[in-house]
Amino acid sequence: MKLLSLRKWVGNPLIEPRLGYFWESGGTFNPAAFTLGDKVYLMYRQVSRNCVSTLGLAVIREGCEVVERLDSPIYIPREEFELYPTVANRFSSLELVDTSYIESNLVRQSGGSCFGVEDPRVTVFEDKIYLTYVAYNGVNPPRGAMSWIYLQDFLNHRWDRWSRPILITHPSITDKSIVMLPKKTRGKWVFLHRIFPHIWVDEVSDLSEFKHGRYLWGRPAIRTRPKYWDSRKIGAGALVEWQSKFILVYYGVSGWDDYYYTEGFLPSDFTASDGYKYKVGLMVLDSEEPTKVLYRSDNPIGEPELWYEVYPKAKPNVMYPTGAVVLDGKLFIYYGASDYFVAVGELSMDELENAISTALVG
Repeated sequence: MKLLSLRKWVGNPLIEPRLGYFWESGGTFNPAAFTLGDKVYLMYRQVSRNCVSTLGLAVIREGCEVVERLDSPIYIPREEFELYPTVANRFSSLELVDTSYIESNLVRQSGGSCFGVEDPRVTVFEDKIYLTYVAYNGVNPPRGAMSWIYLQDFLNHRWDRWSRPILITHPSITDKSIVMLPKKTRGKWVFLHRIFPHIWVDEVSDLSEFKHGRYLWGRPAIRTRPKYWDSRKIGAGALVEWQSKFILVYYGVSGWDDYYYTEGFLPSDFTASDGYKYKVGLMVLDSEEPTKVLYRSDNPIGEPELWYEVYPKAKPNVMYPTGAVVLDGKLFIYYGASDYFVAVGELSMDELENAISTALVG
């Protein structure tokens, strides 16, 4: 059986930092992707030269042509849980991102940022755009947060209309890669999220529960595989509906971690290790029972090889998928390359369907 392989766009990187724009001169990567009409919208993470993480927006045509890119962030940190404590009472506008009172000795975490809003995922439902992301204030563990905006306000660039963000994951626990499914299952909203090292699942009857002390928890539903390329950790990247199923694009890293002693494994059980590379995989999930995996790629469909994926100026050896859309019979996957660029690759849906059918029959 022919292995699925992501065809990377020859024009990559699709989006790269513009050095004249201070709020993104430190990196542009990890984009959420969604379609409205015939356009693809990429809401991507951008890091300022003094390590504040915000979100920017680009509009894409035919999957890989940038036709519009906004000149300022569309979403900035506003709450204490996403602002460094010494600036929390003063940070109220974009201009303050570049002020001198932000200490130069703050610790840069993943993606080179010290605090802010990170790694967005987007779900469009009815007349709203729901945004889930990682909120980090430079002190406490990164946590999942949520906000929303009406479609009409989004299209009219009324960024002040974003709802007040709320935390949706537990305190004191690092929780990332929060993906909200695009429809209810058995009357409940379903969320995938990552508490190291597995993909967890939880569900809520109403999103208002988060305003009353409800946090995502649930259970580890999709696990790592000790003898495969995704043995050390995995996380949900992007999810799209397809033929009454869900296609889940995810990331995986191979190798041993001492955590696995708690699950009864030994280092000898982990036969794959390749220097902590972030690679891209693919699953197909049952739409009525989203934790039921119908197909999972035994091999990565993409791994860091090209210059923009091993860029030594940033974090090398990273393909971090966070957005996917289906257009004209193709699955376009958008990913962060080396925590610095946005890149894109594609798969034919016919090719994908054949691979899945062959695996299911086998």
